[in-house]
Amino acid sequence: MTKVLLFTQKTCSACATQKEKTEGIEDEFPDVEFREVDIQRDLDIAEEYGVQKTPTTLIYSDGEQVAEFIGIVERDELEGTIRTVKNEQSSLTQRLVEFVRG
Repeated sequence: MTKVLLFTQKTCSACATQKEKTEGIEDEFPDVEFREVDIQRDLDIAEEYGVQKTPTTLIYSDGEQVAEFIGIVERDELEGTIRTVKNEQSSLTQRLVEFVRG
């Protein structure tokens, strides 16, 4: 499963810009989990992921971090990264199926 975490805080103008740039992106990837984490409210989660600056966007594939963007990331770059991660997952799944089938 692919998960995208966006770390923000209320006093961060770049965070507001990032949210505007990626508004509605979850509709394009219905099988990807998107979560916004306010580091002031959820400091323990930010610490768990080692996030110190906002905005920070982390992408996870099957529990493993595969991408990190610190600062504003353009929508097309984020979409491209998500597609790449999903394609790699599909490719791995297909190879495993072929291996099991012999």
